Amino acid sequence: MAKNIELSTGKTVEMREPKVRDMRAVSKYTDEVEKEINLVANLTGLTTEEIDGLTLGDYGLLQKGLTDFLS
Repeated sequence: MAKNIELSTGKTVEMREPKVRDMRAVSKYTDEVEKEINLVANLTGLTTEEIDGLTLGDYGLLQKGLTDFLS
């Protein structure tokens, strides 16, 4: 299952459902922010640099998408 998330720029980002391998891939990060950013990158195909350039509002949309999958 995947979610399409529309950013304020009009760009639509597809986020796929996390798998165990995604959690393992980010387990090496001790900082929770870095862990989350890298997990979002894995699930969307965005680079961490692209995520760094997002507004907090757009990042919040991606966080919500992630939270929806994890809850």
